[in-house]
Amino acid sequence: QFTTVQDGKVWIFGVVEHWNAELLGWHVTKSGTRFEATQALGMAVRRQFGHLSADAARGLALRHDHGSNFMAHHFQKQASSEALAKHAFVGEPETNGVIERLFRTLKEQAIQGRVFQTIGEVRDAVRHFAARYNAEWLIEKNDYLSPLDARAAWLDTISRRAA
Repeated sequence: QFTTVQDGKVWIFGVVEHWNAELLGWHVTKSGTRFEATQALGMAVRRQFGHLSADAARGLALRHDHGSNFMAHHFQKQASSEALAKHAFVGEPETNGVIERLFRTLKEQAIQGRVFQTIGEVRDAVRHFAARYNAEWLIEKNDYLSPLDARAAWLDTISRRAA
């Protein structure tokens, strides 16, 4: 969370694909409640599966920290209808490290050092960052491909195997 001039504190929630570090869903809001936390998850599921409904992402693992928003019954119920929710383990950063690293990059590249007047300005900054990050950010674990290029290479491999 951080503060804007006119709108006060705002929260950013995010959902990142673990294998290629792609930012799939995000939500900027004035309240950091369990209800708001589900919005980023909904965006990610709609983006990947084209719809948001029960069992849309059945079988996928959703890892999150032990924050009260994510431990709340509402979030757990919503997550379990869309994916299999699992807790990140203390002392095992690989379970939550991808989103932590992405948030660090987001803060460094789009948030810190800027004065935001409104929540709308923050949303615009996050939207632009997400598009640039997914398309252009070179990530070591992706063999220095962007998240979208890594996904495209994976899909190409799958297509060639199927042919």
